[in-house]
Amino acid sequence: MVLKKKFSGKEVIRAGERLIDDNLSGNPKEFSKVMDVLSYWRFTHEMPLEKALEMVQGYAKSQDKNSICAKRLKRHVSIANKLRRFKGMKLKNMQDIGGCRAILSSVKKLRQVERELKKKPEFRIRDGLPKYKDYINEPKDDGYRSLHLIGKFPDVYGTSKYVEVQLRTVTQHYWATALEIVDLFTKQSLKTNQGQDVWKNFFIDMGAIFEIIDGIHLFDSLPDQEQFNKLYEAILHEKNPVKKRKVLDCCKRIVRSCKNLSISDKLIAFTGSLKIIDERLDEEPVDGYVLLQVDMKKSIVSSTLFEVHDGESAAKEYIAAEKNAAIREHLVVALVYSNAVGGVKAAYPNYFADSKVFVKYLSYIRRIYGFSNDDNSFGTGLIRKLFGIK
Repeated sequence: MVLKKKFSGKEVIRAGERLIDDNLSGNPKEFSKVMDVLSYWRFTHEMPLEKALEMVQGYAKSQDKNSICAKRLKRHVSIANKLRRFKGMKLKNMQDIGGCRAILSSVKKLRQVERELKKKPEFRIRDGLPKYKDYINEPKDDGYRSLHLIGKFPDVYGTSKYVEVQLRTVTQHYWATALEIVDLFTKQSLKTNQGQDVWKNFFIDMGAIFEIIDGIHLFDSLPDQEQFNKLYEAILHEKNPVKKRKVLDCCKRIVRSCKNLSISDKLIAFTGSLKIIDERLDEEPVDGYVLLQVDMKKSIVSSTLFEVHDGESAAKEYIAAEKNAAIREHLVVALVYSNAVGGVKAAYPNYFADSKVFVKYLSYIRRIYGFSNDDNSFGTGLIRKLFGIK
């Protein structure tokens, strides 16, 4: 992609300041100018992002041939929200404008990729040491688990841009996807630890159970009944009584949340509500960019495909779509890239409201705890076995 330098660093900083001005929406001309600066700055990250993805994908595929790798440029809504949350942050210094992700089958393989990336000079940017956040060993307060690495890669001007790399397991991916789907349909912001406490607490508890699932060897590849048995045994045979009690309390709260919020029914309804117009997104790898537009009012997911070398056209269409979405709250737009087997939907299931696996795992918890739709009592299964309750 070729970009002519249009805006200075000061202009980029100023655009970030204007982006969070509440009065900006009332000035269409100024808003359009700010978005143009944002578009320029965002797409200066495209070459660094491409180089980062190439490196990450190489290591991910060497450890896990079924790994899914993808990249994206941060949505303007997400950029504005982050600038609001972190008052001293400048758009020019934001480190996750460009982001790529590798989804691996186990924590062990994830750690192997992590070790290899940390050896690379592109990721040794803090006095020769890696800059990272380990949300697996120390999950966020909301239950989010993943590993984030910050690297620096060359851009078209011979300088460097920051790129954020996320490494997550498939189980962590299912959790994050379900949370983003709930945000999308309920207009909350659980992803930034805002929203209703009942939903926040539910995802915190689910994160604790998903951590147990992550510790079960090849869990995602097992038949459903064997998955259920393995999870049941992992909880049943937990040797630490305090930890066992905490896990059991999580199960209890999850089951009650399911009943009070009709969570399973809601997620299933969300999945069935969106009509995907382009079947290519659900089947074959798409080698290029995909502009996704989710119309919540019409319940439609539409797409525009761009060749891999047609980044500037993708940039122009993306910014035009974002300008449109800024005045129409029912529209959600994103520009994504993935050549994963299974298509774009495999890498970005949140934009398709696809939470089938999350719902399946949720059903295991309900069964383990001893709750069914026909039995409104609690504690009829695992509770009795663990504590001898009659």
